[in-house]
Amino acid sequence: MSLWRESWRDSLIHERVFACYVLFTLIRLIYSAGFSSPHVLVYFGSLALMAGGVLLTRRYPSVWAWRGRLVIYPVLMNIMFVNLRWVSPLINDSKKDAILWQIDKWITGGSLSVMLEPLIAPPLTEFFSFCYMFFMVYLFLSIVVWLFSPTPIARIFYAGLFSLYGIGYFGYTLVPAVGPYAVYASEFTRPLSGYFMTNFLASIYPTGTNYTDIFPSLHCAITTYLLLFDMKWNRRRFWICLVPSVGLLFSTIYLRYHYFVDVLAGLAVAAAALFIAHAARLREERCSREKINRSCYHDNKLKVLP
Repeated sequence: MSLWRESWRDSLIHERVFACYVLFTLIRLIYSAGFSSPHVLVYFGSLALMAGGVLLTRRYPSVWAWRGRLVIYPVLMNIMFVNLRWVSPLINDSKKDAILWQIDKWITGGSLSVMLEPLIAPPLTEFFSFCYMFFMVYLFLSIVVWLFSPTPIARIFYAGLFSLYGIGYFGYTLVPAVGPYAVYASEFTRPLSGYFMTNFLASIYPTGTNYTDIFPSLHCAITTYLLLFDMKWNRRRFWICLVPSVGLLFSTIYLRYHYFVDVLAGLAVAAAALFIAHAARLREERCSREKINRSCYHDNKLKVLP
């Protein structure tokens, strides 16, 4: 038990948020399916891997040890996402699309996706499909670039991003939904016709979803977080990614993948993640001044955070 206490004491905020999500889902899974479910091993293994990352940097507080500890979370993020395809039906009795649809009607008087049908045109659909796909490029680039940045900045970025994922996955498991494009397809009277990007997105989307990844919209949450983080730390990339990122926010509704309430929730989660990143920056600055403990490794070349 002392090993787990030490790991928790020296963990960063995103590690605690993600661990809470994994533990919460594990408890629900055991309650619903019992210890015999093979998915239980995935969650126990994830907790052990996270604890191992903390212990690694306690023993070897180097830049490469820290990169190894941080890279655990992109790996777990993908494992958890895919695994929800099978775990969500075990811990939930139904999808919540009807609730989200009704909330949209309460907020806007109807579905924004239906209201946008008069604007449908192949060039616009193609543009929004490109923006929606741009998310994957932006996310991968950001995870890699910031991982190999000075260690304190990497920790700040990862603190916000993977706290965001932890909160978002809580939403996925508590409010599982598929999206209006599938559940309310009969409400739409005009097809979304486009060109190459539109057809490509339509062909891969069914294999890329876990059928529970709607609330909150992590496409909106993550893109907003990446963009605003870049506005502070990499202004050039901010301007390059601004137009497709803003287009992505609108694409979630236009392409009928999300409800409006999903987008609002996603923006709220992004705001929380940016607050967490700011808190992580304050911790880094205090750690640099006071040399709190061995786990606060800092690159020698980084003297002052910009």
